Amino acid sequence: MLVDRHPFPWLILACYSIFITYISLLPGQGNGDITDLKQYKIPHLDKVLHVGAYWVYALLALFAAKMKYERWLVCCLLLLHGILLEYLQITLATGREASIPDIIANTAGVILGYFTALIYQHHPSNPHH
Repeated sequence: MLVDRHPFPWLILACYSIFITYISLLPGQGNGDITDLKQYKIPHLDKVLHVGAYWVYALLALFAAKMKYERWLVCCLLLLHGILLEYLQITLATGREASIPDIIANTAGVILGYFTALIYQHHPSNPHH
C-alpha cells in the first residue's frame, strides 16, 4: 500500500504539489508587484527559486515514499509535473511564458533533492541507516 500508517508526509506533499501548481499558473503580474522578480535586481533569481522549489519538492516526495519506491520514478514524476506546468503556462496562464531554462532549473532542483535524500539516508547518524 502506497500510504502506510503515516499519511502526514503524503498530506504535506499533496499540499506542496498544489502550492507549486497554483503559483506556477498564476497570471503574470505587473511592474512593481511582489511577484515581479526583475525589481529585486538579483541575477537569475527566477532560476534560483525554481531550483529551490523543486529541491524541496523532491525531498518531500522521497521522504514521503520513505525511499522504498524507485527513486528514479519519483523524480521522473516530479519532472513530468514541472514540464506539464510549463506547458500549461502557455495554454492557460495569461502573461506567463514557458521556458527550457525553467525546466532545466526544475531538473537541477530534483537532482539536488535526490542527492540530499540519498546522503541523508546513508549518513551514519540516521537511525534508519
